[in-house]
This record gives sequence, C-alpha cells and structure tokens, in this order.
Amino acid sequence: MTDTPKAETPKSQAPEKSFKRLIKLFGSYKGTIAAAVVAMIVTAGAASVIAIFVGKLTDAGFYEKDPNVIYWAPAALVAIAFLHGASTFASSYLLQSVSQSVIAVLRAKMFDNIIRWPAASHQKFPSGIVVSKFINEASNALGTAAEILTSIVRDSLQVLGLIIVLFFQNWQLTLVSLVIAPLITLILRWVTRRMREYAKKYQLTLGQLSGVIQEAIDARYVIKVCDGYAREEALFKSVNAQIRKFALRMQLVSSAGTPMTRFVAVGAVSVVIVVALTQAHQGAITMGEFVTFLTALLMLLPPIRHLASLNGSIARLTAACDSIYSIIDELPEADTGKTELPRLTGGVRFDGVSLRYEGAKNNALTDFTLDVKPGQTIAFVGDSGAGKSTIINLIPRFWAPSTGEIYFDGVPQSAVTLKSLRKNLALVSQDVVLFDDTIAANIAFGQEHATREAIEAAARAAYLMPFIESLPKGLDTPVGEAGSRLSGGQKQRISIARALLKNAPILLLDEATSALDTQSEKYIQDSLKELMRGRTTFVVAHRLSTIEGADLIVVIKDGRIVEMGCHTELLEKKGQYAHLYSLQFSKRPA
Repeated sequence: MTDTPKAETPKSQAPEKSFKRLIKLFGSYKGTIAAAVVAMIVTAGAASVIAIFVGKLTDAGFYEKDPNVIYWAPAALVAIAFLHGASTFASSYLLQSVSQSVIAVLRAKMFDNIIRWPAASHQKFPSGIVVSKFINEASNALGTAAEILTSIVRDSLQVLGLIIVLFFQNWQLTLVSLVIAPLITLILRWVTRRMREYAKKYQLTLGQLSGVIQEAIDARYVIKVCDGYAREEALFKSVNAQIRKFALRMQLVSSAGTPMTRFVAVGAVSVVIVVALTQAHQGAITMGEFVTFLTALLMLLPPIRHLASLNGSIARLTAACDSIYSIIDELPEADTGKTELPRLTGGVRFDGVSLRYEGAKNNALTDFTLDVKPGQTIAFVGDSGAGKSTIINLIPRFWAPSTGEIYFDGVPQSAVTLKSLRKNLALVSQDVVLFDDTIAANIAFGQEHATREAIEAAARAAYLMPFIESLPKGLDTPVGEAGSRLSGGQKQRISIARALLKNAPILLLDEATSALDTQSEKYIQDSLKELMRGRTTFVVAHRLSTIEGADLIVVIKDGRIVEMGCHTELLEKKGQYAHLYSLQFSKRPA
C-alpha cells in the first residue's frame, strides 16, 4: 500500500514567522548591509550636525556679529549637504542590491518548488494565483523591502541622533516633546493592524484577477463563438471592483495615519514653543540654543512621518512574505524510493490498485489488477470519466495509488526513484505541451544532447519533415508561445517526435492521434507501429479503429475492469466493447 494521493501541506506560517524568515535571508548579505548602515549613520550624523550648525550660525551671525561667518558658513553647509546626499545614495543603492538579490533567491525557490509539485498542489493553487505571487508579491511587494529597510534604519538613526541633540540642548524641553510618543505608538499599531488585513485581501484578489485574465485569453475563441462577452466582462468587473475597494481602504488607512501623527507632532511642537518662550523670559535659554532645539525638533518630524507611513508598506510586505512562503513550503511530490531502475524490459503489473482523489466520495479506480508482458500493447477503452487516463497518470506516479502497488519488471513503484522510473517512460498526451522555443528544441526537450541527425530522424518518423522543410528556418523555426504558430496536428506530431527521440521501453499514448488529419494519421500510425514493436505500450483512444491491433483491450467502466481480450474476442462476446464499437461504426459508409 502506498500513500494517499495528496500533498502534505504544512500549516500556514504566521506572518511574523514568514517575515523573520525573510530577514534571515537578508542576513546572508551582512557585509553589504553593514556598509549601508555605516552610510546611514553618516546620513543621520549629517542631519544632527545641520541642526547644531544652524544654532551656532544664529549666535555667531546675529549676536556675536562674527565677520567671517559669511565665508565659512556657506562652505560648511555645502560640505554637510554633499556628505548627506552621498551617504543617502550609497545606503539606498547598497540595500537595493541586497533586496533584489533576496527577491531573486525567493523567485528561484518558488519556481524550483512549483515544477516539482504533485498534482494535488496544482489543484490547490490555480495558475492565476501562482503567477500573481511571482509578479505582485515577489516583484512589487518585496521590491519595497530595500526602501523599507533603508527608511527604518536611516530614519531611526536620524531620530536617535536628533533626540540626543535635543537632550544635549535642553532636556526639559525634550521630555515635554516625548509626551507624544505613546499617542504615536497607538496610531501606528492601529494603522499596522488594518493595513495588514487589507493587504492580504488585496493580494488574494490580484491573484483572482490574473486567473480571470488568463482564462479569458485561453478561452477567447469559446467566448467569441458563444457570445460570452457579458459573462466575462461581469466577472472581470466584479474582481476589479474588489481590488479597487481594498486598494482604497489601504489608502484610507495609510492617509489617515500620516495626518494623525502629524497633528500630534505639531501639537507637541506648539507646547514646546510655549515652554521655550517661558524659559527665554527667565534667561534659561539663548536664541541660538532655541533655534538649534527647534531645528532639531522640526527635522525630527520628517523621519517620524516616514516611519509612520511605512506601516502600509510593512503590512503589504508581511502579507507578501506569508503568501510567498505558502508556495515555498508546499511539499514537492514524494520521492521516497531508493532503487535506481536500469533500462526496463517493459514488464508492468498492477496489483489491486485503487485511487481516490482528495475530497472525492468515490474511487476513480478500484481494485485494478493487470499483468502486462514486455512488448505488449494494451489499450484502455470506455466512456469519458471511466478512469482510462487515471491509469496512464498512475504509471509515471503523477498520482500515487491509494491502495495496491504497481510493479516494473518485478520492482515495486514505491521503491524506485522518480527520475529512474520516468527515464523509462515516454508520454504523448492529447493535451500537447510545447515550449516557446524552436521545433528542434521542443523535439529534443529532456534530450538536449541529442544529435541533429537523431532529431531529424524522429521528426521524419512523425511525418514532420515535409512541413519542416517548407519553412525558411527548418528545425530552427520558433513555434511561438504554447505552439501558437502551429496547427493542432503539427503540435501533436512534434509531441510524438519527442517520444520517438526518447526511445523509452514503455510508451504512454493518451489520445496520441486525436488532433491529426486523416492523411497524417495514416503515416503516424505506421510510425507508431514501428516504434511500439518490442516495447510495452499503453494506449488510450476513443477512436477504436486505432487500437484494433492491440494485444489486449481493457474495457473500463466506473473505474473497474469489465472486459478484457483482443478485438475479435471482445466483439464475439457482444458486451460493452461490442456496444461501443457498434456505436462508432453503425453510421460508417458501406
């Protein structure tokens, strides 16, 4: 018995834990971050020096009447401004380089995991959601990580440096100013909580929008023929309105947080001015000291506002982390086997195999037992949904049996590595998959070291060369996205050529000739007969004429075997196969 065919999904990571994992990735670039922090310390120091310098300038120029001030003051201001600007640029660039490196690492982890997902995970995460995670979460939300980190460190250092200046100048006024801290903290907590909530909903809806757009593009001909414009437009409008709603709510919270903190800060400045004027009347503070204090206090407001406005970005970043790690943490398909299969002779035995998909009430396949000798051709027939393609998908272990076992040359499937198992298999499906590359590259996919002669031989056997030779670039002709530049029959023949080139001992043909015209099918059938000689072949075909020569025809109904035999034997039984055969050929011209 093998495991139930479902991906083991770990519990969703808490946003805080996901964010910590992101920070840990940043820790891999300690040297660059340290250099950036040094630059930000210089930036913060320059800001503090400006506050002190303005106070000194006031006393020197207006009270002490220093005649040299008109010479050294401009030069000093320019030097400080240059130092401030250069350090700001350096810190921003260094942290952005770290941020983009981290994003590249996360994208790679996501992609490496996705292509290794089991079938259950692809059902769990629609393609639109997955694409959205790459574009919106990884690129947009995480793209702000450098800006966030820069602002947090630089503005925090500036706040710290300016507070030190404030305490140094007048600790009484500073204590009065710090009364606003608890109020600002409460505002920031409220903004953070609400922004995180809306950011999650916003990103989820963006994924839904990607799915709607992708579905509309894939189904464009169906929409046109069925006049489904109204339905698709209504669906898009609904999702688009949800995105607008959550975006506005995020903006509302973010916009409210900034003026609220500003109002509290301005109130504190007003109180400070009153107290400072009182001290001035008592002779406890000079004009220069007051100007220094007021300048430092006013310079304190922008970094505080920046830190306050970061709540929205941090909330989106945190939500993006949680979303991205849900992809990274999804377990890849189980590959617990240790045995490396050599090239098989082709013996395959199904021993009481059953399969029930996750969430289904009934089995897709029940107690399936079949002993296939090397070199035999086995055809599966039956109504749609009977379980024929399920059997095909079990052989490469796209799905693992719920119960039972499949043996290859006597070796249980659960004991072998996926790589060695699939190396012995070639698949041609009715759902042809082509990559946005050349014809040659598509034929040689997975066999990149194949010679040009071998590729041409496979193409010729699949009756592709007359078409290829008519193209200016021949085998080097790009097929377009998903083979958009080719006809259905041409795409199917490339898929068949790919299987021919692989030359595996076991062939899986799931409606391999479904998209071919009559003339092409004749040539392909001849090629397949040559390919199938001496190889074990499993065929699923709705057109029964294509499997009349099979060694064994297995009739499937509701996931169970109801009949087995060769074409002639099954016709003589006058059972389910004979019924299906008569339905297809009762209207055939005499």
